[in-house]
Amino acid sequence: MEWTLKLEHRDSEGTLHSSTLAKIERPELADEADLGLSHDTGKHLLWRVQMEIASAQVRSFVTKARQCSGCGRTRTIKDRRRRRIDTIFGQVRVPAPRFESCRCGQLGDLSPVTSLFPQRSTPELRHLQASLGGEFSYRQAAKLLRQFLPASDSFNHATIRNRVLEIGQQIEAETTAEISERSVVAAPAESMVVGIDGAYVAATRTHMQRRHFEVVLGRIEAPDCNGEIFAAVRDLDGLARERIRSALRRAGRGPDTKLTVLSDGEDAMHRMAGDWLSGTMEHRLDWFHLDRRISWMWKAVYHTLGLGDLDAETRFRQYGRALRSVRWNLWHHGRSRHARWMIAISRLASSILSHRLETDAAGQNTTRIDDLYKRFLDFQGYVYRNIGSLADYASHRQRGERVSTAHVESTVNQLINQRMCKKRQMRWSRSGAQFLLNVRTAHLNGRLERYTGLAKPRSKVMPPDRDLMPIPA
Repeated sequence: MEWTLKLEHRDSEGTLHSSTLAKIERPELADEADLGLSHDTGKHLLWRVQMEIASAQVRSFVTKARQCSGCGRTRTIKDRRRRRIDTIFGQVRVPAPRFESCRCGQLGDLSPVTSLFPQRSTPELRHLQASLGGEFSYRQAAKLLRQFLPASDSFNHATIRNRVLEIGQQIEAETTAEISERSVVAAPAESMVVGIDGAYVAATRTHMQRRHFEVVLGRIEAPDCNGEIFAAVRDLDGLARERIRSALRRAGRGPDTKLTVLSDGEDAMHRMAGDWLSGTMEHRLDWFHLDRRISWMWKAVYHTLGLGDLDAETRFRQYGRALRSVRWNLWHHGRSRHARWMIAISRLASSILSHRLETDAAGQNTTRIDDLYKRFLDFQGYVYRNIGSLADYASHRQRGERVSTAHVESTVNQLINQRMCKKRQMRWSRSGAQFLLNVRTAHLNGRLERYTGLAKPRSKVMPPDRDLMPIPA
């Protein structure tokens, strides 16, 4: 079976042009693999269509650009050459003539095609390469492009890496300029919630002799900002604090904006929230990490009662009541002036110590009970270190406010674990990591189009002519 694929287009003057793209041969349907076009044939046809459309567009553009903007004369062609332009559907070769200067003295573009494509690629391709390079390794991103799109010389890991680093440097220069200017927010938000966390990335071997460096990241939620993501390498150049403040200003933070900061309660994060995010700020201990430590206590209890204790069931109910009381009081009365959760924690400590005394009096091994008590002391110290950051989580939850940083944990997975750490065992330089984080956060925040030159699509697909549609049987 044979098909002839033709392409028709109508120019600005209304003239209809027709060209034959390809002849397709497919066997009679005898096997499921014979149905329709093959993958390679489809990619080739896409490239042929792209070649025809791009060539027609460039010829029309060159014809118009040849006219002098001052006197309207047709300029003389100095030489004829062709340019390779990388597009999302393959590489195309288009005419790129150079013109002589007009006799009237009007200065015009002598090589309009070269000026139109300074990077010799389309914004859509640059955007796709940057977004894939920010999400996957450079080699895997190039492999995906080669597998699903028509072949092009730019579908290699070096080009994708250069695209990502170039855009990352562009974003970094814009951020540095904003930091030096400290622009004033036109319409500051009344309130803002910031979830903040940290992650460690394996570092390249340098004179600093440090195997890892820390990345501070988080998510900003404001009435007019739906989840702005930020990330900064902490010890890159001393501007990590200013990068985060710049992200807050971009999200709408002003001098009087009430800021609520959620963190895991570790000492470093607590101090950083106070030093870096100064102003009208309330630090709130994240319920996700607090509840996880209570879950660790449950696991320690299971481990302790697996020793063949005759009263294991009774002990388990006793520990269960104590842990549920701790959790309930922290959830409902975390900031209560009566400190009910302190009483619940004291009762839990009494249960553990009485269990140890009875076990020791019976001449049994108390090692695992000691381990349970160490886990309890760790939990107790964590709560008391963050006593000023506890909140009435139930009340905040009823008002629809954020009480957990689970959404920040997903941000860590998107930015760090998926691309730089757990799934990609790589080592990074601090500057390279910052450039990649700039591209990745811009993509997740929906601002990557600004740096790749990709605008909203202006072309539209015309509905097919009813006269050409198949008539149902």
